[in-house]
Amino acid sequence: MEDQKLLKAFIDNSILDSVQQMKDSISKDLAELHSVLLEVMGKKAMTSFQPRNTAMDAKLWWFRGENPESWIFQAERYFSFYKIKDDQKLTRASFYIEGEALEWYGWLVRNNQLIDWPHFADKVRIRFKQKGLVSAEVRLAKASNLYG
Repeated sequence: MEDQKLLKAFIDNSILDSVQQMKDSISKDLAELHSVLLEVMGKKAMTSFQPRNTAMDAKLWWFRGENPESWIFQAERYFSFYKIKDDQKLTRASFYIEGEALEWYGWLVRNNQLIDWPHFADKVRIRFKQKGLVSAEVRLAKASNLYG
């Protein structure tokens, strides 16, 4: 009987020791996993997070076919502010087109006439070039002649 009690106590202690060792091992593994996860998430956050200045949000004007140079310039500033990737610029800009310009853009899309943002910007300049406006170079030359 005494031997059975000793055997039972030995087995109980062995089981308790084994359980404690497993708990310690699991705790250590979880701590390592937690550390690795924090490191991975930290790196991901550093590469994908783009801080946004909430005091000043950049806006892109609606393009209706007027002032194409100004709209393209503003779009470039918008892309830069939000760090828009080159392959996303055309898609992002397309959400800010309406009226006659949107109808024309739809035609370009349906007829596979678009390559990328720079190509589209060139097409906008050609299609919506403001008639009757004198280029900056011509204005500068005229001003130089007047005052020179």
